[in-house]
Amino acid sequence: MVSSTNLVQAAGAPLEKINASYGAISGSMLPIWVTKEAKLFEKQGLELNLVYISGGPRAIMSLIGGSVQFVNHSGMPALEAYQRGADTALIASPMNQLEHSLVVQKNITSVEQLRGKILGMSTAGSLTDVLLREGLRLNGIPEKDVTILPVGDLGARLSALQTGRLHGVIVAGVQTLAATKMGFKQLINFSGSGILVRRAYVLKNQETTLKFLKAWIEGIYLVKTKPEFSLGVLRKYVATQDVEVLNSIYGHYKELLMTKPMPHPRVAKSMFYLLSRTNPEIPAGNPEGFVDGRFISQLESAGFFDEMNRQYGK
Repeated sequence: MVSSTNLVQAAGAPLEKINASYGAISGSMLPIWVTKEAKLFEKQGLELNLVYISGGPRAIMSLIGGSVQFVNHSGMPALEAYQRGADTALIASPMNQLEHSLVVQKNITSVEQLRGKILGMSTAGSLTDVLLREGLRLNGIPEKDVTILPVGDLGARLSALQTGRLHGVIVAGVQTLAATKMGFKQLINFSGSGILVRRAYVLKNQETTLKFLKAWIEGIYLVKTKPEFSLGVLRKYVATQDVEVLNSIYGHYKELLMTKPMPHPRVAKSMFYLLSRTNPEIPAGNPEGFVDGRFISQLESAGFFDEMNRQYGK
């Protein structure tokens, strides 16, 4: 185990207090968990209050309301808010992809067998709702041929699948691996998360934003180079002692995570396509404007990534 005291230096000045949330018990959240546990935010002069907010719409409401300044979540709910006039933005994305699966009962072996079945997602209008409906459409299953129910968070969905109340559910991260281990099948796969903000906040607090990103990005480097420490953090947050599951999650995300998390406009275009298929009333516009890569570009110009590569031997 890597001791956090060896990873940071004590800050002499008072720490600036900020709030951030993460949106899933998933390996995609490992960088922010590791950053928090390794005290890398303190290294940058920040005191981070990190909270779990289940469901994208709730997290974005907290962001717009000002109770949190940074959200680690899929960008889709924030993109919808942006298209409706909010000043939300995606400023960093270490994966640039989604990471959900439709997991079904053992006796369902094809998408065609979903007809007449009961399927679960988190809440109406959430990312899981959008993904489920679009996944069905892309596989030739009209929504009228299934029953879609809001069930709640990832744990509630997996529990409903175990009890047989639902025939299939959208899950992510550790729940996907746990469900597969139980014998349930992954029938439709969506393979992301990033740092979401309000433009009004980051433009007024550019130095704080850069400090947050420096800490979080160093957390990505730490994930990729310190497996023992990272696995210990993962064990704490996903609340499992199953070594096989932990190693599978860690190995998967260690390879997926990019150390230079530049957000790409093409990802916003893809997310807008998904949104518009299921929410045609969403105003048309410029989804690429949702992406703001200026802070990652500033860090690159300042030599931050070169410094990280030297420090972590990349």
